[in-house]
Amino acid sequence: MSSPEVTITEAEVNWSKDNLFVGSDKAGHSVVFDSSGKGVAKGVSPMSALLTCVGACSGMDIIAILGKRKQKVTSLRIEVRGEKRAFGNPKPFTAISLKYILAGEGLEKRYVEEAITGSMEKYCSVAATVNGRAKISYEYEVQDG
Repeated sequence: MSSPEVTITEAEVNWSKDNLFVGSDKAGHSVVFDSSGKGVAKGVSPMSALLTCVGACSGMDIIAILGKRKQKVTSLRIEVRGEKRAFGNPKPFTAISLKYILAGEGLEKRYVEEAITGSMEKYCSVAATVNGRAKISYEYEVQDG
């Protein structure tokens, strides 16, 4: 019996100094991480990056799905919130909530709901990766324009 095909994704993380790291993908795109908590942070914390990854992944799905439905989205903002315990280690997120705020010309709520549900339950690989560890919830708001 043969094993299923897999896709390999690679990235690299390099230490700069203190708690400053730079993560890069194979195409050379970079993200600066900093969890020093000293003064002004020079990058995003790894836990905040995880939240933004869930939002970006699902946002990309939603824009693609709504585009196929001929929905004219003019803006999409995703507010992502993670909850974790205050003490003990490790401190993984136990809950992640997303609020999608969309605007567009004549957006139909049924298509918006379909796109968000499809992303969170079927397409978003980042959400699927963390969903067993953190309970994910979501809501949306459609604005005119």
